[in-house]
Amino acid sequence: MPHDTLDNMMEEYAERAIELARDFGVLLDYSEPSLEGLERILAQLSSEHRAFLASHPAAQAAAQVDEQMVMMCKLWGGYLGEVVRRKWGGGWAMETYPGAEFATLTLNVRGAKLFPSIKIYRRLTEGDGENVWNFYQNVRCKLGANKPSN
Repeated sequence: MPHDTLDNMMEEYAERAIELARDFGVLLDYSEPSLEGLERILAQLSSEHRAFLASHPAAQAAAQVDEQMVMMCKLWGGYLGEVVRRKWGGGWAMETYPGAEFATLTLNVRGAKLFPSIKIYRRLTEGDGENVWNFYQNVRCKLGANKPSN
């Protein structure tokens, strides 16, 4: 998929995430502080996800969760990645995840590779230890909060 097409697709996912966030009473506006709102949404979704899995047979849950999970990872990961991209530049690509045999959406920025959809998946499935606000603080430190955008 051409670079511009992926960038456009991820912007569209981010816009859909902004619309969906309204259902949670959260305003997403591509600002750094809006990622705290994203974290609140993900905390709620993670809790709901765990409750769903606990109350449904594994086979039924897996079939229903996979499709929803993929879309949530694209939407919320698109938003997370777009906040980073708009602050520091960069572009989207499909690349093989390090140490794995699958391709995933990758944000390449200033020589760093970020995997926002994977981060969202981990937040939703592994819980609070994968907090996206904390993750963003680490990204911010590594990319340099005061450096100009590309």
